Amino acid sequence: MAANAGSMFQYWKRFDLQQLQKELDATATQLANRQDESEQSRKKLIDLSREFKKNTPEDLRKQVAPLLKSFQGEIDALSKRSKEAEAAFLNVYKKLIDVPDPVPVLELAQQLQQKTPNFERHWRTTTRSLRRSRTKVRNGHMQNHFIYFIHLFSLSFREA
Repeated sequence: MAANAGSMFQYWKRFDLQQLQKELDATATQLANRQDESEQSRKKLIDLSREFKKNTPEDLRKQVAPLLKSFQGEIDALSKRSKEAEAAFLNVYKKLIDVPDPVPVLELAQQLQQKTPNFERHWRTTTRSLRRSRTKVRNGHMQNHFIYFIHLFSLSFREA
């Protein structure tokens, strides 16, 4: 499990969530600005096409109409695709922007896991010593030493 926490720690450290969140935030701001610009451009195109219809002879309008409809269809398709992509981005953005960075917790978990084998070894050694001392106390030996040992035992857990 130590390798697991260590590899997760390294992955998230390289991933750099905080930098990603800054980049996502900047991109969201740019998207909002581009949406405003796009809306203004679209309104301007609508006005220009209306003006074209007013100021152009009907026979020329009929010749150009299929071309304008094709452009309009392509613009509508691009607008739809753009809105869907922006919605998908904003959905991911909303989920990631406030996610806490797991690196500090994973680093602590890695440090704790590195200490775990020492603690387990210390626990086994202490448990064996305690069993031996109990046996000696039951047999009437080392009663004063047992009290001293219990005192040392309690101190070792305060340090660990």
